[in-house]
Amino acid sequence: MYCNRWLVVHRVLCATIYIDNSRRRTNRHCQHKEHECTGHSNIPKEHLYNKFKTEHFHQFHHSNISNQTAIFDEQNEKLFLYGKLLQREHKFNGKNIERLREEIHQELGTNITNLLFVTEENSPIGSKLPYVSGKGLWNVPSKFYESLPKNSTFNRLNRCSVVGNSGSLLHSNCGRHIDEADFLYRCNAAPLKPFAADAGAKSNHTSFNPSIFRKRYKGIAKQSFLKKFVPDMLQYHGYLWGACFSRSSTLAMCMKAISGYNIKESVFVLAHPNHFKYFQDYWIRRGKHNYLSTGFYYTSDALSRCNETHLYGFWPFPRAFDDISPYNVSYHYFEKLENAWKEPHAMNIEFSILVQLHLLGVIKIHNGKCE
Repeated sequence: MYCNRWLVVHRVLCATIYIDNSRRRTNRHCQHKEHECTGHSNIPKEHLYNKFKTEHFHQFHHSNISNQTAIFDEQNEKLFLYGKLLQREHKFNGKNIERLREEIHQELGTNITNLLFVTEENSPIGSKLPYVSGKGLWNVPSKFYESLPKNSTFNRLNRCSVVGNSGSLLHSNCGRHIDEADFLYRCNAAPLKPFAADAGAKSNHTSFNPSIFRKRYKGIAKQSFLKKFVPDMLQYHGYLWGACFSRSSTLAMCMKAISGYNIKESVFVLAHPNHFKYFQDYWIRRGKHNYLSTGFYYTSDALSRCNETHLYGFWPFPRAFDDISPYNVSYHYFEKLENAWKEPHAMNIEFSILVQLHLLGVIKIHNGKCE
């Protein structure tokens, strides 16, 4: 299912499209000028080079280069082709969307949409919830049970936006398009207001990974950090979704945050560990063995409940190509991080899967500027 086979196919396809379009433009010119289409000798030079400037074609492979340079060129070629594939006209395919949803429900159960976070319905008092990374089980206590939402109320949705944090969102002007969705997934509590024009301002379901507690709020070690955490969360609405069941120490940190969480605009909920495990196993069976990134995991959930799934800010590479030359892309659109591209999720593999789903009309990846 991965990229090697289909990239070869699309290299040929892209070349064919270019040659075919060139011939069509030439034929139209010949017919209009009543020229005989026997070659290019009768076509003015400015028409030949008006649309297709071959001197600007990217050359990725050269002779007499080192192995390291060859690898770099190969990576650039892949990024160039990814960009061109995502520029092609896109149309959602209802049959493919429904087939994939049925496949998810058949393997993981139709109740998978009710397990996104811990509720009274899916976690009665005394339930034993596993840790995703650590050992042991956590028994749901009665006091905690009383604070849980009764159930999740968004089992079937029409249009969903899944907003990643790639620097490709900067200057995209996609904010309005993102906010048009009926339901929005946002990753890792990215700031909203300063970037609303590019990333939107609406939120329904925002993930909050334990690493954010440690980096921004020092693990809620002191009351002063809790007092900083709560006001920062006022910008989000709907559910603030804490991935707290990685291990017992992480859950304890989340409980500290919940104890002081008194915001009416949003509800702090705990990610149900089985939900993540089920989707992790689903993709392992399909050869994707790395730990799922939040964006890929949210996309998987959206495929189980959304009629249309739109992805923004998912470009996972440090470079991209415009029509002329490559340019750099930051890891996050809202901050600069050192050595951020060394990450554990193998997002290049995830992206190859997402591109294939895009080509099948199952999702739509928005890359570059929104019209």
